[in-house]
Amino acid sequence: MINFITSYLPGILMLLVFLLMMAGMYTRKISALLALPLMALLFALIGVVDYMQFFLLLCQFLGESSFKLLLWSIALWIVFVAILAMLVRNKKGATQTRVLGIFLSFLVFLIIHYSNLLKILDAKSLGKLLECLHWKVIINDILSEGAFKLHKAYTVAFFGGMLAVLVKEKKIAETFIKYAAELAGDNPVKVALVMMFVCFLLFTTLGGLGAIIMIGTIILPIMMSLGIQPLVAGGILLIGLCAGGTFNPGNWAMYEASLQVDRGKIQIASLVMIVLYLLMGAVFVILNLRGKRRRRYFAVSADAETEKPARVHPIALFSPILPILLVFRLSTFAELTNWVEGWAGWLDQVCRFLKAFASFWDTYIGAWEFIPAFTAGILLCLIATWDKRGNNIRILTKSLIEGAESVMPAVLLMIGIGMLLNAVWNQNVGGYLQPLIRDIIPRTRISYILIFGLCAPLALYRGPLNLWGLGLGIATLIYKESPLSAAAVMGIFMTTGVMQGVCDPTNTHNVWIATYIGEDVIKLTKKLILYVWVMIFIGLFLMSILFPFHKTGEENKKLEKKSSQLQAIHPQRGIPV
Repeated sequence: MINFITSYLPGILMLLVFLLMMAGMYTRKISALLALPLMALLFALIGVVDYMQFFLLLCQFLGESSFKLLLWSIALWIVFVAILAMLVRNKKGATQTRVLGIFLSFLVFLIIHYSNLLKILDAKSLGKLLECLHWKVIINDILSEGAFKLHKAYTVAFFGGMLAVLVKEKKIAETFIKYAAELAGDNPVKVALVMMFVCFLLFTTLGGLGAIIMIGTIILPIMMSLGIQPLVAGGILLIGLCAGGTFNPGNWAMYEASLQVDRGKIQIASLVMIVLYLLMGAVFVILNLRGKRRRRYFAVSADAETEKPARVHPIALFSPILPILLVFRLSTFAELTNWVEGWAGWLDQVCRFLKAFASFWDTYIGAWEFIPAFTAGILLCLIATWDKRGNNIRILTKSLIEGAESVMPAVLLMIGIGMLLNAVWNQNVGGYLQPLIRDIIPRTRISYILIFGLCAPLALYRGPLNLWGLGLGIATLIYKESPLSAAAVMGIFMTTGVMQGVCDPTNTHNVWIATYIGEDVIKLTKKLILYVWVMIFIGLFLMSILFPFHKTGEENKKLEKKSSQLQAIHPQRGIPV
């Protein structure tokens, strides 16, 4: 019983909290603004507080009989308050009766346990009890530092919002839309597929919320102006950027570092996932756009069909594009040429030239940070659209204020996301989930596909299958405690990562996209989740047959060697690999 309470109960409680909050947000019974910090606090209260030590100290200070009496008294008082609340419900003077009953019963409780409470309130005893609660860890590390954890992301969001509003105020967005409408004609399906593929290409090298804001402020208005529903447009952007992120070499490092997977296998798995992403995206576009009624979803000026096109200097059209060019890191793109080195003499020369040019670009021209890049875009927009009538400063000031206001819902969500991240990354919180995971690890290909396919939603809300949540510790645990090979474990998280990348409402990019298109972030999840879930089952099937499913003898030797090295460093703890 004690082993169950100390090893399994906290993990079960955290999973229940996670599932209840996820269901509440999905059904819109509770807003994400409240649910995320609340989930972070509950995870901390369950996983960080040392209840066993707390109760042992209470028993030591009070004596066993007094300690049992105290526990029974607390339980009876809670039952009394619950009965009182039910009996006086909907009766006149109910609130006063409840308050009076609770106060008198609590007073009786204090009188009965007066001597015991004095023992507990002794400075030395109270200090030891407070140490078990770890309340400063909860307040400082999880709540306070968590609120600032994503400060870079939401500062970038402010600047991105400012540029987006300025581009709209100066009619640049409207000009983009008109040009796109002329080029696209009456085929939004083709436009959507092209936009998805362009996003895929861009995000093989770009990354971060700033880049998503830069691209989104251009392509989302274009798609919505052609009659593509906001949720569909947001989904297309999400699928494209997640496909590109899968092929971004920077994202491969986590699998190499944590699981020691060979880079060649990571590249093969990435190619498979990219094909699945693009196929899933094509199905999503065709099913949502073919034969649908079309109307404008992006606000343009009144009587836009009859009024003359806004006069915008051609240079001004580069305002939203300039930040993309400035943050572009060509060295990341040049790394992709490693695949074709040695194929032909002229191809090698091209690769060397690209690498040399990329190094020059990143050193002297590009590779800016997001905030100065957005600022450069704002300045270019202001200069290229300078109004001689003197409205420039007024419009700029208005854009700065309205731009910050437009992203405030996303910023508030990011504060809650930061708290939740700090909670799930706490070593005690992650440690309590390990015994549960150890007992359900599949051993066969069929169970591998079914279990992880059905459990794919656990990648949402920073859950145990989310590498950016609890997942990294769970991945190493699965690798150590099961016969699955490193490549098979990688396959789990690369496929379920689709659920996290495309559907997770706690992603900063999901939050910003939903805010920009004027929809609830949960609606974006609901729109995409079935497509993604089918893709995950197919991906798990392919991963299970493409790579060795069980560990080889060489892998077992490496694992034993690493375990022995860690055991030598931490012999008293036996830290898992």
